[in-house]
Amino acid sequence: ANGSQAFNDHVAAKLRAALGRPLPQMEVRVKGLSVSAAVVVGRHEDGRELPTLTHTIKKAALKLSAQKYVVHKTILRSFSGVFEPGTITLVLGQPSSGKSSLMKMLSGRFPLDKSVAVDGDITYNGVPQRELGGRLPQFVT
Repeated sequence: ANGSQAFNDHVAAKLRAALGRPLPQMEVRVKGLSVSAAVVVGRHEDGRELPTLTHTIKKAALKLSAQKYVVHKTILRSFSGVFEPGTITLVLGQPSSGKSSLMKMLSGRFPLDKSVAVDGDITYNGVPQRELGGRLPQFVT
């Protein structure tokens, strides 16, 4: 581990010397980030019955006429935090608690469509995420 740290320090020193200035740093701030989605769900079917021909036909008919409704699922609820340059942040949580969604939101890779509602602000060195647009991956190196 010490050898890799020494190598990284050596490369960083060479880059600083070549650039003539310190290496760029990135601070990420998140304030009140909430993500929710409208999910279409159908009627719950009992999966404990035997797979007979009658039950299979009945299930197929119910799927065609099944009443579907929309449920609003909260993915992240009012998350705030600061990711400072030069630090490593460990994101822990229960399964389905929104860890991957948080990381996708921070990287600009969360699939946004009309069924997804996003509230809150994400800034990179004080610049809002919406102003960076497609240039966000250029800052992460």
